[in-house]
Amino acid sequence: MFKKIFFSLAALSIYANAINCLEAYFKTKPVDYYVPEDYVLDSLYRAPAEGADSKPWSKKYYYTPGNSLPDSLVLMDSKDTVKTVFHYTQEADTLNGMITLVINNDGELFGTVKYMKVADDMHPYAFYRSNSGKVDTLNGYVNLKDEETLVEYKNGEFIKVLLDKKDPNVCHIGNPDDEKYVKITYEALGQTIHLTEENSSTLTEMFFIPLYPQEETIGIRKIRPAAANIKKYQYFDLLGRPAVNKHSVQIRK
Repeated sequence: MFKKIFFSLAALSIYANAINCLEAYFKTKPVDYYVPEDYVLDSLYRAPAEGADSKPWSKKYYYTPGNSLPDSLVLMDSKDTVKTVFHYTQEADTLNGMITLVINNDGELFGTVKYMKVADDMHPYAFYRSNSGKVDTLNGYVNLKDEETLVEYKNGEFIKVLLDKKDPNVCHIGNPDDEKYVKITYEALGQTIHLTEENSSTLTEMFFIPLYPQEETIGIRKIRPAAANIKKYQYFDLLGRPAVNKHSVQIRK
């Protein structure tokens, strides 16, 4: 459970099919911090590299239209399918332009989000977390510095995401020879953002759908990653899967 987060961001208005890899990556960051913006995570597929002692896993969220928080989550691996049902409620309050969003699940506090909209398009945004409620400390930061560079503070370190010089639908973290090198590929599926992140150990595919889709939006519930994209990733594992609770259903295959 997260405690308190402050989030400052732009009013993001560019559609998925009119942006490049850096802009698509930028637009999906609010999802990580429970901030209701343009997109929500529809589904994620993860595979470790060939030779790893693990198996495939994926997760799929289901939403009430217009709600940024999911109604349920389905986690799948080669053996099990686990469904978790949520009962989220939200209460929002605005003071001097600052929006405070209190999120509850099953009547218990899940977390408090603080964020402020900025009029400038693609403005940098920062996330702050406080356990005491008195002092906010930097928890995350993303800045689209220019057309070719995005700077992100994540997990205690700053990283640079660079737009590929030849392909606007590709961006990179680090150099190909670096141990932590990540290749990010963006694909526009109507209004849907499809990001693929590939490093030396894993391949992750993520589909982000608009919170308020227009009629032509592709239904990602029918989409699965192409076999060609993961042909060298043969083994997976459901790492970090939450424990089954009273709102979960486990189905043996």
